[in-house]
Amino acid sequence: MSSGDQSFKPGLAGILALALCSTGALAADVGGGAPARGVYVGVFGGGGVGSTGSITQSGTAFFTEAEGGPLSVQAKGRSDNSSVGLVGLQVGHEWSYGSSLMPALEVEGFYLAGKQRATLNNPTDRLSEHTFADTFPMNNAVLLANVVLSFPTSYQSITPYIGGGIGAARVSIKGADSTQTSPLELGINHFNPGADSSSWGFAAQAKAGVRIALGSNAYVFAEYRYLFVDTTDQTFGPTVYPTHAATTDWTVRFSDMSYQLAVAGIGFKF
Repeated sequence: MSSGDQSFKPGLAGILALALCSTGALAADVGGGAPARGVYVGVFGGGGVGSTGSITQSGTAFFTEAEGGPLSVQAKGRSDNSSVGLVGLQVGHEWSYGSSLMPALEVEGFYLAGKQRATLNNPTDRLSEHTFADTFPMNNAVLLANVVLSFPTSYQSITPYIGGGIGAARVSIKGADSTQTSPLELGINHFNPGADSSSWGFAAQAKAGVRIALGSNAYVFAEYRYLFVDTTDQTFGPTVYPTHAATTDWTVRFSDMSYQLAVAGIGFKF
């Protein structure tokens, strides 16, 4: 992880925490200006692309002494950009503050699904090449607390907004596959007895969009989101084949996952 990433995460968390405190103060001083949604709910869906800063697969293969003894594996690489889809629900409350600002606090959860692929290389003096092609079908359940700031315009039906939030993501992988491509080992998934894993990680997002009224109580919205999920460690089963050396369980570290998302939805205010 780069020093830039390390400074980004606590800085983002601090800014969003400050925004939460500030918006709470604004809510206590409700103005009589711009109309606000009050209590609202929304459903949304969309898609985009995701990638991981780095992926590291760690374990030990117990070769016999005649074969050189145990081999430590620290295979590293980066994932390709992969397509993802999402669907979610949000619940919030929006206040009016003067005539030019409408702050809101909301909670939202969404389900994000995709598949990450990576080529991982393990540098070792024992082999000229030691490379794995890994596939990780990934489902993320994300729960966030958001601050949203909306800006009324002269067009009553159109309202732009920005927002951000922090929370957690449950990163779940089902049916992971790790195939050694050099030297080639056909038909062997190194995670074969335990190809499922899940882990929690810190999550944060920023979003910007626009709402368009459909009447007095309904609206549609479209937005761009950037979602960040912090490093997670996943544990998969050992390699168990009659023709392959026994191994320890495999640990796979996913460093700093990022998603660029386009979202659209419909909401209702009460």
